[in-house]
Amino acid sequence: MDYEILKKADQVTRDNLLRQELGSEKCKILDKYQLRSNSRLYWERYQSHYPVQEYFSHKFVKKASPLGIIFHIYRLCYGKVKYFEQNWDDFSPCIYNWQQESFVETELYDMEYIKHLSTGIIFDLRNLARINKYEDFVTLCNYLEDQQNRFTLAFIAEPTLKQISE
Repeated sequence: MDYEILKKADQVTRDNLLRQELGSEKCKILDKYQLRSNSRLYWERYQSHYPVQEYFSHKFVKKASPLGIIFHIYRLCYGKVKYFEQNWDDFSPCIYNWQQESFVETELYDMEYIKHLSTGIIFDLRNLARINKYEDFVTLCNYLEDQQNRFTLAFIAEPTLKQISE
C-alpha cells in the first residue's frame, strides 16, 4: 500500500483502506474507542468539547496484539503487556454490567477489567496503569502466581483426600 498517497486521501477512504490491513478484533477496538486515522496515519479520538487525543500509529496497530492495543489505550507499560500476554490463559476479560450489578465476562475488544480466574480478583485497567514501580508490579505478579499455585495444589489434592477416605 502506498502510504504517501493514503496520507492525502479523505478521512473515510483512508480509514477504510487502513482497516483492511487489520483483523476484525483490532477493528472492533478502533470502533469501541471511536478512533479514526489522521493524515499522519495515527489513530486518534475526536470528541466535541475536548482536544483531539492521538493514541498510536497505524504501524503500531498492525504489529501489536489486540491486548497490546487496549493496554496502550489505557497507558499500561510494555512489561504489563508482556506479562498478561504470556499469562492470558489465567485471566478473563470483563466489563461491569450495572443492570446486573456485577462483572460479566466479555470479548477481548470490549474489556475494561481483567479477572484472574484462580482467585476471582478483578483488576480495573485504569488502576493497573497506576502501578508505576517495577517492584510493586512484580509483587502483584508473585502474589497472583502464589495464589494460583495454592489453588492448583488444592484442586489436585482434593481427589486424593476422597480416595483416602474410601
